[in-house]
Amino acid sequence: MKKYTIIGVLLLIICAVFSVYAYNTWNKEKLVYDYIQQGIKAMDNGDYDKAIEYFNKAMKLNPNDPVIYYDLALAYGNENQFHRYYKLPGQTFIQAGHPEMQKKYEMAVKYLKELEEKFPKYKPIAEQALGDVNFLYYCGYVNREKYVLPHYFYALNHTKEIEKFLGKEGLSALYTNLARTYLAMAEVKKAEKYYEKAIEIYPDPGIDTAYEHLAWVELELGKIKSAYNVSQQYLEHAKEYGWDSDLGLAPAMISAYLLGKKDEAAQYAKEIIEKFPESAYLGEAYRILAMISYEKGDRDKAIKYLTDDVKVCDEAMKNPEDAVTVPISMYERALAYYMLYKYTNNTDYLNKSISDLKWIVEHPKQTKREVAHRDYYILAHLSLASIYSQNGDFDSALKYAEKLKKDLNSDPNLKGWKEFIGGLVDNMIEKLENKQVIEMPKVVWILSH
Repeated sequence: MKKYTIIGVLLLIICAVFSVYAYNTWNKEKLVYDYIQQGIKAMDNGDYDKAIEYFNKAMKLNPNDPVIYYDLALAYGNENQFHRYYKLPGQTFIQAGHPEMQKKYEMAVKYLKELEEKFPKYKPIAEQALGDVNFLYYCGYVNREKYVLPHYFYALNHTKEIEKFLGKEGLSALYTNLARTYLAMAEVKKAEKYYEKAIEIYPDPGIDTAYEHLAWVELELGKIKSAYNVSQQYLEHAKEYGWDSDLGLAPAMISAYLLGKKDEAAQYAKEIIEKFPESAYLGEAYRILAMISYEKGDRDKAIKYLTDDVKVCDEAMKNPEDAVTVPISMYERALAYYMLYKYTNNTDYLNKSISDLKWIVEHPKQTKREVAHRDYYILAHLSLASIYSQNGDFDSALKYAEKLKKDLNSDPNLKGWKEFIGGLVDNMIEKLENKQVIEMPKVVWILSH
């Protein structure tokens, strides 16, 4: 009897031990899950540093969960944590005075590489994320070709795994960000192809930047009706899903203007100014309204809009947000000044416009770079060539056109731009040599964002 009693007691002890172990394991797993969920919620609320705290707590409890590595990389590696606009091309963030951004970039890369090494089956999504992180860090055609595209192409060869882990939205994001990279490299036709693919895969609700950027791509390619249609789709989605509508209003405004829908374009411009006073598209809105007002015979109103545009640019340059604020604002102000000269015949405005454009040309370290798929260094050369020719100074016009051609031929970071506008520049040079006035290419003139 004692024998069975002892066995029973031992069984009870064993059961108790296993119960405690099971409870502790369950409790640990629950804590890990809770920390991950709290981290994701913090990211959704834009509090990435708090998200990192939660993910690190989860990591301490379970360093063998691949999801935690991925989430930590996303928390460190996004445009709210660092962005290449805060440094000059070729700089590290430390050299630019932002060591905290450099650390966040390096931590994002660290966790993605650890994810690949420890959990090989997750390599496709890690490679996609490395492409995203490096796009935010590196400038220029050469660096994107070397440090961004290979990661995306690896992911592109594993689309089944991407869709399995991230769904159709994640797969669409891969095509969207690959297209974004090509657009930044001025490979506009390739950008169009991948944006269209992104929308095809995930049309509804879709990814906002795929619709927004495709509209700009179509404008770049001169496909005005297509740009108008895509921007209308964006605005429809914005109403339904809460996207930032100014991002669709801007291409809708410009494409409507180019299609002769002047009243509609003016409506979009006014909505940007009234509802989105912090929008990056204020300059475009003021200039479109100025052009429409002048065409309708209201010169005073046109001058008022352009004066407001100059004030916005002045204010931005007084308090620059990042390293690209001054070049952008300088170019936008130059356009406003030139339009003021055209509408008033006051040469003071002409001189101010030329002064701003020359500053852009003469400060290539700050200006010779892609910003939201525009290159203000290139635009300034085109603008100066056009302005000088319109004022009869063909020697100066030719000087800037030939200088731009030399840059396009010698700078490997302008490879995409050479392919995109090389023919345009050659045509300008030929006309200038024959003393022909060069009007600014319409799309280049209006698109300055």
